[in-house]
Amino acid sequence: MVWFARVASCDMESVIAGFVMIKDQKTIDAIGAACLSILPGMGHLYLGAKRAQVFLVCGIALLVIAKFFWPMGWLFYIQLAIFSGVDAFSFGKRGRGLF
Repeated sequence: MVWFARVASCDMESVIAGFVMIKDQKTIDAIGAACLSILPGMGHLYLGAKRAQVFLVCGIALLVIAKFFWPMGWLFYIQLAIFSGVDAFSFGKRGRGLF
């Protein structure tokens, strides 16, 4: 989600079709995406990232494996959730993820 505000004058780097993005909103969206990454991939879906499906499928697969087949799978799930949260925050704040 991107929020825009109308401005009369600003530098050309931040102008997008007569609008400029509110910098605080990028931070708020990035934090929201990181919080949604408790289920890996949800933060990426929130931001509209193309690689969201990869994180979501891996996260759901690890949840199923940890629940039914391998109790130690929770450790891998937690690592994936932390990595996904950091990557979603990075994508939301900078416009590109860790990769």
